Amino acid sequence: MTKIKRYDLHKNDPSKLHFEVNHAKNYLDKNWEHATVPHRHSFYQLIWFKEKGRHYVDFEVVEHDANSVFFVNKNQIHYFCPDSPNTGLLFHFNEEFINLHGPKQLQRFSTTIFNEIGNRSVNLSPSEVQKLGLISSYIESEIIAREDNYKEQVFHHFQTILYQVERLRAKEDKLDLDANADYKLAAQFKRLIQEQVGTFNSIESYADNLGTNPKTLTRISKKFLLGTPGQIIKETKLLEAKRILSNQKTSIKETAYTLGFEDPTYFTKYFKQGTGITPKEFQKRLR
Repeated sequence: MTKIKRYDLHKNDPSKLHFEVNHAKNYLDKNWEHATVPHRHSFYQLIWFKEKGRHYVDFEVVEHDANSVFFVNKNQIHYFCPDSPNTGLLFHFNEEFINLHGPKQLQRFSTTIFNEIGNRSVNLSPSEVQKLGLISSYIESEIIAREDNYKEQVFHHFQTILYQVERLRAKEDKLDLDANADYKLAAQFKRLIQEQVGTFNSIESYADNLGTNPKTLTRISKKFLLGTPGQIIKETKLLEAKRILSNQKTSIKETAYTLGFEDPTYFTKYFKQGTGITPKEFQKRLR
């Protein structure tokens, strides 16, 4: 592995839809070389796997059941395992697509679906498979026909899919997402850490930013993120370090500075304390 490539979806082109749906087999036939090796993308990905198999997310091989929907957050490292069936549908979209039609929805779905908390997939029942299939077919037909207001039609139908995924996730996790303010706060905390991964902030600073206090933040973090705020901050920083170091052309010194470390030597100690190996050893294992 020499370089983790990053892919964009119609970057800086407002004339594009900033959304696409692909049949997995066709997509992989066209993009086999990059889709089956570790890569990152700046857009969100919803994957409907129709057969049981496995794929790779952030240095882990993840098993998935038949007719499961998996959500990959932007900037996660991902690839499709070449020896897995990989049949289904891929939905790709970015902020421009959501913000153009429903600005408040991006924050909602970032909190309820693309939050990297707990299980990152949902399983579909036979009736849900049928429903998702019909909506997906309608979206595809709208994109092909491109008649008046087709962008709005695509958005509203895809929004229905996101709401359905959100509902299924809430059922599986036994959560009332609309009423559970604690869960929302945990997701917002996780997202804030990710956004500020290049800085070192105190627990008090995060709590103030979220409109709460350190005691409440600690309680919520332990309940939903399964660790103290300090532990979650460290886990997030270490994961981002691994993502950056996966690009063999990025030096340890550059990685340290990107993550807010003034001293690369201290970063090496921090990384080894959290992972058991040095950054250099981590890069060697990826080759």
